[in-house]
Amino acid sequence: MQNPPTDEDLMDAVRDGSEDAYGALFERYRAPLYGFSMRMTRHRETADDVFQETFLRVYRARSTWSHQDGSFRSWLFRIAVNTIRDRARAAARRPEVLGDDWEPAYQGAPDDRIALERALAALPDNLRDAFLLGAVAGLDHNEVAGALGVSPDNARARISRARSRLRELLEES
Repeated sequence: MQNPPTDEDLMDAVRDGSEDAYGALFERYRAPLYGFSMRMTRHRETADDVFQETFLRVYRARSTWSHQDGSFRSWLFRIAVNTIRDRARAAARRPEVLGDDWEPAYQGAPDDRIALERALAALPDNLRDAFLLGAVAGLDHNEVAGALGVSPDNARARISRARSRLRELLEES
């Protein structure tokens, strides 16, 4: 039995012109990238736009793809983070973290959800981005580092500071 191609193998094929490989990456990352976009932007329409624009940017940048960029996954999420930041700058507002149509993974009390939303929104962008990439998108420290363009130690520190700050903020509420 043959193993499925890695993300990097698929991206190499996309670079070489394979539409099937592009479709496979699209399907493979449909749920995690869309979920991350929803949690970062807070609006279904904006998340749809970010998702589509991210994959359009992947396609446009296919000729520049290199394994030197790290894993495809971290490269993809770096493009998504940059897309969200670009949209926020264009709208002259900061992206919101969670929205009314976000279904939390936990089924806690509504007051808990509101407190979590407020705590996440109170985090500085660099901590919130690192935390959400790790906790929501499921990236490991090295992938978070690649997505944010920082060292793995810096990514690990940001996630740790974000968790500590979230604990403090949630205890205060």
